Amino acid sequence: MISERRTAPQHIRPARHAGYAGDRTFVADSSLSSRRLGRFIAAMVLAGFVLNEIWEMAQMSAYVETAGRSWMSTLALCTRAAVGDVEIILGISVADALAAADPGWGLRDQWNIYATAAVLGLVYSVLVEHAALAAGRWSYTERMPVVPVLGAGLWPLLQMTLLPPLTFCITQRWAGRRATTKN
Repeated sequence: MISERRTAPQHIRPARHAGYAGDRTFVADSSLSSRRLGRFIAAMVLAGFVLNEIWEMAQMSAYVETAGRSWMSTLALCTRAAVGDVEIILGISVADALAAADPGWGLRDQWNIYATAAVLGLVYSVLVEHAALAAGRWSYTERMPVVPVLGAGLWPLLQMTLLPPLTFCITQRWAGRRATTKN
């Protein structure tokens, strides 16, 4: 009877799991070209940078270190911060791709992609805010509402909770439209 179970045919995996190997190795979906993945990543970097640069510039008055400074005097600082934010978004993307065992996970318009990005972004921002405040890297003015339960500023928490999923949504729509027009 035991040998019968071992020799019984395995069920065929659904097409949506075509990139998943049973041993959890990372197998690329054959329909995902490296060119399409490259365009997706480039679009993610561009969308993430633009969204985060705008957000960084908008919240500068909520930090003691930049409050009252001119827009031009904070531009370089905000640009460096936006580049770091893009790195965070790329990290979230890689973590999600590894968890899904699918490098093209972000090309699918599914709610769990956006929810995962929001949760990972929130967790990361709480950790960064706590570490930066404890190390004295920055401090808040009265313009920064602090979330009591999390002990961190509302604006950076919202930034990393909202912008990664928004970046993925914009990128997915752009990449999906490009793939449709190219095929």
